Amino acid sequence: MLRLTLSTIRTRKLAFAGALASVVVAVALVAACVIMIQSGLSTTPEVDRYAATAALVRPDQHVHVPVQGEDEDVDISLDPPPVLSGEQLARLRAVRGAEIVLDAPFPAQAVDRRGAALPGLSWGHGWEAARLTPFKLASGRAPGDGEVVLDAALARRIPARPGDTIQVVTVAGAERFRVSGVTRLALPTQSSLFFEARTVTRLTRGPLVAGVLARRGEPAATLAERVRAVSQSANLEVLTGDERARAGAPETAERIDYATDLFGPMAGIGGFLAVFVIGGTFGLSMLQRRREIALLRAIGTTAGQIRRMIAAEAALVAVVAAFPGYVLGVGLAHLLRGVLVARGLAPSELVVVTGPLPLFVAGGSGLVLTLLSALTAVRQAAGVRPAEALREAALSRRLLTVPRLLPALGVLAGAGALLALSQDLGGELGVAFQALVVILLMAATALLAPLLTRLLVWPVGTLVSAVTRMTGGLAYANSVTAIRRASSASAAIMLSVAMAGYALLVNAVLADTTAAQGRARVVADQVLLPSGGAELPPGLAETVARRPGVEAVSAVRRTSFVLHVLGDPESVPAQIVDPGTAGRVLDLGFVEGSLEGLKTPGTMAVSRAHAGANDWHVGSEVKGRLADGTAVKLRVGGVFERSLGFADVLLPGRPGDGPAGAVLVKAKPGADLTGLGPAARIVDAATYATGVRTSIEDNVTGTYLVLAVLVAFTALSLVNTLVMGTATRTREFALLRAIGASRRQIVRMMVWETAIVMTIGTIMGTAVACVVLAGANGALTGTMTLTGLPMPQYPLMLAAVAVLSLAAGLVASGMALLPRPVDALGGARE
Repeated sequence: MLRLTLSTIRTRKLAFAGALASVVVAVALVAACVIMIQSGLSTTPEVDRYAATAALVRPDQHVHVPVQGEDEDVDISLDPPPVLSGEQLARLRAVRGAEIVLDAPFPAQAVDRRGAALPGLSWGHGWEAARLTPFKLASGRAPGDGEVVLDAALARRIPARPGDTIQVVTVAGAERFRVSGVTRLALPTQSSLFFEARTVTRLTRGPLVAGVLARRGEPAATLAERVRAVSQSANLEVLTGDERARAGAPETAERIDYATDLFGPMAGIGGFLAVFVIGGTFGLSMLQRRREIALLRAIGTTAGQIRRMIAAEAALVAVVAAFPGYVLGVGLAHLLRGVLVARGLAPSELVVVTGPLPLFVAGGSGLVLTLLSALTAVRQAAGVRPAEALREAALSRRLLTVPRLLPALGVLAGAGALLALSQDLGGELGVAFQALVVILLMAATALLAPLLTRLLVWPVGTLVSAVTRMTGGLAYANSVTAIRRASSASAAIMLSVAMAGYALLVNAVLADTTAAQGRARVVADQVLLPSGGAELPPGLAETVARRPGVEAVSAVRRTSFVLHVLGDPESVPAQIVDPGTAGRVLDLGFVEGSLEGLKTPGTMAVSRAHAGANDWHVGSEVKGRLADGTAVKLRVGGVFERSLGFADVLLPGRPGDGPAGAVLVKAKPGADLTGLGPAARIVDAATYATGVRTSIEDNVTGTYLVLAVLVAFTALSLVNTLVMGTATRTREFALLRAIGASRRQIVRMMVWETAIVMTIGTIMGTAVACVVLAGANGALTGTMTLTGLPMPQYPLMLAAVAVLSLAAGLVASGMALLPRPVDALGGARE
């Protein structure tokens, strides 16, 4: 069997090369995903804010919410994080050999000499907490009341030195502090300001973490174990090593997690696509070898022997492809890392980690996918009865077999069910379901490609024949005669168009609908936003309301609310609004109830998407949890439409009494809102809506990157399929040249033949993309329409696919035309 396998590979080098290319790319894709996941799990923030500690202790940061109908919990992050209680601190201070130093970090943004808050992460701490890094003074002294110590880098940016007075924006607004000292150290990714203890008490809720310092002669590891023993019954988390570093740089850790989480779905979708890409390659190879397999069946070879032969060939391809695919995957991982860091989606600390694990995982996946694809492709050819083998090889009229048709119909039904479910769910959740819909539709279309190609080849081929009767007519005849070959190429084009179309259409619809809702939602004239810190200081709305010409003012504050989504607890965006004033600056598009319904205690408003998914109406009771973990039962006081970029839940309150996320102002022309200090910046309503759209686009940048890689994967499969399907036609082209056809005429014929399959594939791929576009529109607006087609991006994408297809067809045609006709007709196979 091995000798036969090697002999087959030697005589069919192009088929082997085509299969090898598809497996190499598939292995590279899986390897890159595994490398990036491994890299993210191995990466820790460069900054260890608590490097001097033996351990870092904090309260449990999560509320544990049970999943409906299952014996498991989901951890939901608390916001704001809990502070250490007196009882917890007492237990920690009783640990032998431990010195406890508390830290209560809070946003604190220094203001430069021009009066602008300096951008970037910036945290305030108590001076005692400087020991946890440790920070030491380079000049000056420790801070007293009304004073601050700056890190070295921040002092240079302002610029400031001991004795100077600067402004600092905190949750209390902009305040003046005297610089008492400057530290030697500066952390590379965050600025640090240190205050006297009474200032910290005034600006924070209490200590968030406790650093455990080892007293003289106390081993750090032993001390950490003692702290763990005490913390088990006190609802405390004890962090050491990498976990401690992540706690000291939560924003960096969050970006590492984001970059890591991108590649799990990418590996899954890539594996799914690889089944069709590799399967299409082997299917085309089996189509080209039907006569060979028929002859083997006619001389007594059993179906099992043919399957084992093809399995051996596939295994050899997978083994040979493993290492080159891994090397290519390493290069792809470095490219992905560079793009993520350049776009700010991953920190510079993210380092590509390679090793044997990605090689084994990717190589094993390639082997499994290749064997699965090869055995699926050979099933029909090997199952032909010997007496019918040559007749079947000469002319196969069965476009679809039952084993191919039934899965196609099942997958198509599943896509329809998911599409219907996405319309019931609505909102961003319904849009997310379109990723599953497009995968299932691509699978069904690929399975039905021979039938769809047969149906579409007549109108497309007739049009081509009308344009150019001789070469176009011959191209049409070739496409009809070799319908399976044409369907393989059109399926590859369909995958590229559908994936690229999904990436363009769905995200464009989401961004456009979000921006449109933002413009319609904000009826205020101007919006105050934080200029440097995370929130606006309390009382700003009341200050603005007293300005001449101001007609209405309302503050909103970001929070979250835990709902059950499809049975699983999930934290959804929420806003705290004042129901008495918000209606004058916001038009939320209520479809049931109104903001007036939130004036009753114990009420909430919910977006149309979540209301529809749970069959909630005004008066319905909703069980959930507030951002701090408190379990509540609220009644629905209203259902609103314009939720994108704002919130899925509205909670009543007076956000102006505390730090606010935004203050919306409706004022007469000429009203002066300047002079509010460096804590706030003023934008108009249109700029605010544009900012919402930009934020949405930034959030999907990672998704675009993943989809771009998958589209490139399908594009490479397209080139491979076209080259394999054309370059093996040496004898056919030689016969045409022998009867008088010129090279130019054959090339023209191939251009038109490629144009036919390209058009068919584009039609199928666009149909899939249009279905998910309608699904996304339906989830967002309630009406399944085809509005929102991104121009000119979508036509440019189709043009790129056309150029790629024609270029691949021309290259393959040139390869097939290289031998002299007499040599090709003399028996050359490829």
